[in-house]
Amino acid sequence: MKKSIFILATALLFAACSQDEDSNQDAPVAQSFDELVVPSNFEWSNSLSDYIEVSFDKSLNRDIELQGSELWVVDASNQRVARSLVKDDKARINVALPSMSEGYQFYLTATKEYWPLEVKNKVNLALSDPFDITDLNSFKAKGNIRRAKASMASANLLANPGFETAIPASNQSVGPFSPYNSGVNNTQWKTIDADFSQPTVNGSTVIKADNGEYTYFWQNHTVSPGDSIFLTADFNGAFAYAYVFFWQHQNSSSWSSYRRVDLNSDANGVQMVVPAGATVASGLFYIYNNTWIDNAYFSNTPAVTDADGDGVADDQDDFPNDATKAYLSYYPNSGRQTIAFEDMWPVKGDYDFNDMIVNSKMTLIQDASNNWVSAEVEIALDAFGGGIENGLAIQLVDGNKATMNNMNISVSGDASLDPDVTNGIIVFSDPDAIRSDYYTNTENGLFATPDTARFTITFGNNNGTAFIPDFYIFQTLDRTLEVHLPGFAGTSKADASRNNTGDDVNGSFLTTNGLPWGMELILPEGSSFEHPYEKTDMITAYPQFSIWASSGGSSNADWYQTPSIGNVIDLTN
Repeated sequence: MKKSIFILATALLFAACSQDEDSNQDAPVAQSFDELVVPSNFEWSNSLSDYIEVSFDKSLNRDIELQGSELWVVDASNQRVARSLVKDDKARINVALPSMSEGYQFYLTATKEYWPLEVKNKVNLALSDPFDITDLNSFKAKGNIRRAKASMASANLLANPGFETAIPASNQSVGPFSPYNSGVNNTQWKTIDADFSQPTVNGSTVIKADNGEYTYFWQNHTVSPGDSIFLTADFNGAFAYAYVFFWQHQNSSSWSSYRRVDLNSDANGVQMVVPAGATVASGLFYIYNNTWIDNAYFSNTPAVTDADGDGVADDQDDFPNDATKAYLSYYPNSGRQTIAFEDMWPVKGDYDFNDMIVNSKMTLIQDASNNWVSAEVEIALDAFGGGIENGLAIQLVDGNKATMNNMNISVSGDASLDPDVTNGIIVFSDPDAIRSDYYTNTENGLFATPDTARFTITFGNNNGTAFIPDFYIFQTLDRTLEVHLPGFAGTSKADASRNNTGDDVNGSFLTTNGLPWGMELILPEGSSFEHPYEKTDMITAYPQFSIWASSGGSSNADWYQTPSIGNVIDLTN
């Protein structure tokens, strides 16, 4: 009886699954844009973009002080594309990348750790244990002494660097190696335990880890931000690490940052610049299983790598010879941003998304204090097929797309400051102001190479608050009628009485079915959105588009690569 019930239940389950599969396979695919059904939170962006709040799990590295360090996003070539300061163990960073991007990572400057990039609203990164090195099989025994090659032009900070004087028992098992616990500029080595010996090798006293045991030993010394630091030693054995830990002051109990080098991989040891805010450095060696160390060397030669004297080392300074500038970034971080508008809001349009199409890139500059200095903006008017004359404007808003305090900006070049909108810029009020020759780039016979507006935003006093550009269009003859991307709100100049009229819902720039009047794509550099011909529905132009939209952007992110030939316009030809 039980077997029969099981067979019946299995058959019913199989039938139900088959019905689900059939229903998925037979689910109607929208034949026009107006038929689309999309998730309620879809923001119509074909990109990897978000304002990410990053927190750090310090359970394995409780002593690290992250305040003032930096979190970067780096590409597959390890080039920085975005950065943010860590405050209160959190970093907030804007990321905007092409949807098919790969190989990007988070990088934390304080610990030199990498994590795969996650583009979502909240991310937690787990710090590793700096002394947890478990892959012992990767270490190959070395039968010879390895001598560091680093420059040793300055005096050695270390006392007893050759270990000729025995480490007294009172300095063994002293616990934490912070300057608060073990002193600064003293004349003796301190160790974490007594799992070592001090034999004579080739006529010289060394410090040697006991068989099968770990040990580490250190000295703390005062340094100055910007100094060049070298920590090296002669050694023999399979497991020898050099560390430099930095502390903000002599009474610190938590290190602010550190660097670790495997001496078997790089006999030069640690070579770096003392970071801003650090006044004490620990020179520490970590050895295991009969490895020995001799002739340790620790120097802090004055820095010669900050040519403009702005406090940012030349290897991190994008403008090493200009003290007013330090860091270069872009929006989007990679590629170019394309925004395609319908201009009939609050009434639905024809969904060809070519009433205005703009293609943009912002090059942003910050100084050594992370204040914004300037932004070079380039905006191409790729198409203008709308029957209504519209202008183009930008408002700089925070990472959550909300209005910010006045950033005291000024504008020069092919744009002007908007006196009616906080942090607002008018790119043009009339498209003819930018078109050198008349074109629409939406109909046969009305084609031309897109004209480009170029202008500079100069920032007054500010604190480097993260921002993004809110591109929107407005009617030339009625400045109060604005069209924004979903997720953005109308500016203070917009007439809010139009919200909830026509097909709009609460001024969201979405219809009741979640359909937009604007759409964003971030495409790789050199690519261009092949937009639909006039009166050609987006789904007619891109048959794969409906699957992407219906999935809320989680499927078919490459829909723009498979247009319907004859229904789209390629501006690159």
